[in-house]
Amino acid sequence: RVSGEIKAFGKDKDGKEVDHCSIVEEGAILAQIDDAVYVAQMDQANATLKQAEASLEKSKAELKQLEAKSYQAERDWQRAQKLGPSEALAQSTFDAYQSANEIAKANLDVGKAAIQQAQAAVAQAQANLVVAKRNLGYCTIVSPANGVIIDRRVNIGQTVAASLNTPSLFLIAKDLTRMEIWVSVSEASIGSIRPDQPVTFKVN
Repeated sequence: RVSGEIKAFGKDKDGKEVDHCSIVEEGAILAQIDDAVYVAQMDQANATLKQAEASLEKSKAELKQLEAKSYQAERDWQRAQKLGPSEALAQSTFDAYQSANEIAKANLDVGKAAIQQAQAAVAQAQANLVVAKRNLGYCTIVSPANGVIIDRRVNIGQTVAASLNTPSLFLIAKDLTRMEIWVSVSEASIGSIRPDQPVTFKVN
């Protein structure tokens, strides 16, 4: 799933480094990819999340201030409406209260929008952190099943690259007590072959 350099191999059931003919259990560590880049990405994603959460708290605090200012502006405007432009309240002051009330309402809407934006930023940061953690977890290659390693196709220091064609690092046989064997038989012997006949074979 990720690209990187093979830094170490895991241990088999006997405590030896996994290699050809090693017996492994499901979930056992087979190899470790260098995770320095992925640790840094996770730390960065974590920091971004904390920053987004702090921005959300700041937006909530600012919204409370805007609500208080809007309430005060609305009360002032209500009092101004009762008085109306008169000797007790100049036209310019009357207009100022009206304008302040409208501005306060508009600022309140802006504050609510800022909260929604901050919440979206937190959600995005959380998703990025999940991805970073998942990629970090992919740096540890584990055995998908109980079995025997019949081929180790990588070495320490080798770089594996995640691509459309997933690289094969190990070939694991689940059960070597039951095998299907394909062999060449001479044409002269074909007529002598029958079902359930005992067979012996040799390999290099």
